[in-house]
Formats: sequence, structure tokens, C-alpha cells
Amino acid sequence: MNTPTSQDVLNSNELVTEFTTLAEKQTEAFTGISINKDITAKELKLRAGCCVNNIGSEIHRRVKHLNRIALELLNGLICFKELILENVLNCKMFTGNYPLLIEHIIREAKLYRGYVEVLERDGCLSEACMRDTECFWNQIMMEHALFIRGLLDPTEVELINTADEFAANYEKLLEACHTAHGRTLTDSSLTETLKFRDFKTAGAQGITGCEIRSVILPLLADHVLREANHYIRLLTV
Repeated sequence: MNTPTSQDVLNSNELVTEFTTLAEKQTEAFTGISINKDITAKELKLRAGCCVNNIGSEIHRRVKHLNRIALELLNGLICFKELILENVLNCKMFTGNYPLLIEHIIREAKLYRGYVEVLERDGCLSEACMRDTECFWNQIMMEHALFIRGLLDPTEVELINTADEFAANYEKLLEACHTAHGRTLTDSSLTETLKFRDFKTAGAQGITGCEIRSVILPLLADHVLREANHYIRLLTV
């Protein structure tokens, strides 16, 4: 059965892009790690529907149960990531990931946990402060640019320089955001993120098409593209 959801979410390409299915297959083949591709298949079947105002007690019970499981898993995952970061920073563990990347995914996990906690407490997500949202996602976008730069082959000079420019531009937006005193920079953030989305789209196409030299897994290229699409939707609602 198709599940109703917001049309804005479906149109944003934050759940699935044109590259997701291929990126999953390629990443599974490259790493030997099994990827549950049924999730993407089910996301492709999602259809927009109306919100249900009168939710029955059984559905309410199941959702609360699901949220409790999610919170338990999130707490364990965050602790696990924080332990890895601590070990890496204290020279007790080696990883091919940047410490900043580990910090990056810890912040994202904590944001998700915060959403689930608010849903459990209030039943819905209130209108968050757009300034805080922009600060968070401008930092995420800046770090994406830094990671892309560091994972490209040294011969990809033009792409490296472009990634550097995006990182510098987001750094300026982040600085302005922190000193905005309640004001938002939505137009500037949106303009920059639309351009960055196009850069990531070209990158995902080039990586899945074996046209870009890098150590970027196809699914990572698709992942950062979906997050740019998500941020664009937040900036345009």
C-alpha cells in the first residue's frame, strides 16, 4: 500500500534522486557490504496524501513504540560515534574518516534525536528558528565542500578549486548567521545552496559514470546531494 506524505518532500528529491538506485548497487559491489535496497524501492512508491487528524489509539501506540525504539537506537549510535571520535583523537584508533566527518555525523544524529524527542513530547514539530536552521545546515554544507575537496584525486584541480570556493562561501554565510541577531540570510543561503546542489548533481553523475577521479563512494555522492535537496526545501517552505 502506498503511504501518504508531503508533496513538497516528494518533489524535493531529498529521499531519492535519479542516482540513488545505481549508487546503492555500485557501493554494494565496491565494498561487499549488503545494502537494503528495499528502502529506496518503498520510497519510490510514496505518494502525497492528506494529513490524518483523527489517529486511532492503535496507530498512536505503534508510533510511540517505534519512536521509543528509534530513541534507544539513536542513543546507542551517538555513544558509539562519540567513542570512536574519542579514540581517534587520543591515538587509540585509526580510521580512514576525517575526525571532522565523525563530528559531522554525530551532530546530524543528535539533530534527528531532537526531532524524535519533540515529536514524543509535543506530537508535532513546531516552526523552528530559521536562523538556527540556517546556521546548522550552512555548517553541514561547508563541511560537505571540505570533504569533497579532500576526497577528490589531486589531478581534479578544477573540481578541487570549486569545492574550495563553496567551502569559503559557506564559511562566510556561517559567520554572518552567527552574528545575525535573529535575522535570517535565507536568500543568500538559498542562492548558494542551489549552486552547490548543481555541483553535487554533476559530481554524483560523474562518480556513478566513472568520469571523476576520487575516493568518493557513489552512495556518499548521492547522500550529500540529497542533503542539499533537503536544505533547499527547508529554505523555500
